[in-house]
Amino acid sequence: MASSTMINLRELSPLASSAAVLPAHELRFNIPGVPLVEPSSASVEPVDNIMEKGMDDVETIIERGQLVHGVLYKLTEDDFARICSTEGVPFAYSLHRCRCIPYAGDGKRAGEDCLRRVMGELDEFNMKSTNEWGVPAFTLRAAREKWRRDDDIAPSQSYLNVLIQGAKEFRLDETYLQKLQQIEAGRTFGPGMAEELLRRAENRRR
Repeated sequence: MASSTMINLRELSPLASSAAVLPAHELRFNIPGVPLVEPSSASVEPVDNIMEKGMDDVETIIERGQLVHGVLYKLTEDDFARICSTEGVPFAYSLHRCRCIPYAGDGKRAGEDCLRRVMGELDEFNMKSTNEWGVPAFTLRAAREKWRRDDDIAPSQSYLNVLIQGAKEFRLDETYLQKLQQIEAGRTFGPGMAEELLRRAENRRR
């Protein structure tokens, strides 16, 4: 999520980026990693489709936290292929087609307000369409059905810190930032390696 992860660690050159919200999905930590070092990585998994339930369910989706805030990146074909390779597609992750709603982060509730506005402008026919709202995108979900069904594996504090760094950078909604900050880290030797790997990548690029 953090721009430094994309630019320095993945060595990509995004064409554009924006805060965005993805309804009817959940942030999961179901990609197994190295126990006691980096126990898990995050994925984005779909839940019951909001389009099948109608606009009246948007408030329920928000209340239950069945939406993911993050960053929408526009990439070249080469960079898209590179990120698939570095993230372990198709072995660890599978590409998942989705439609998300970009917003200008204000650190308050811009994402939820944007979601309500976009959904409120759709009639019943368009709400059930797959191409009448938001922006088409890809996200990453767990490649194996077993991982999708299993309980989450608590990530390292370092891994969480990198996610929180990105949320602050793009000024994602305050409630979502608080949700990230409240996730309990797993047991590791030290805080984990995610932040150190990012720092090393940043130093190499200087």
